[in-house]
Amino acid sequence: MNYVIANVLNMLFQIFYILIFVDIMASWLVALKVKLPDFVFQILAAVHTIVTPILAPFRRVIPSIGGLDISPIVALFVLQFAQRFIIGALRGGY
Repeated sequence: MNYVIANVLNMLFQIFYILIFVDIMASWLVALKVKLPDFVFQILAAVHTIVTPILAPFRRVIPSIGGLDISPIVALFVLQFAQRFIIGALRGGY
């Protein structure tokens, strides 16, 4: 049973990684004022809504450097560490 839970959690972590990368790319598109169809902006807004609660604690602690927000990078590292620890514990590796 732990193996199934570990696989589901592993998949959720992977989805969050992808969503964070999409949010990063979306912020670049908005900053560059790229014209996109409305439905794409709606999808990107939904992704931003999902990712914001994860990134908000990191953004409060980590200041932007020269206008560059590095909190997603730190969040990805922390998520990867948590993923390895949790999945390893569930699979009996720790």
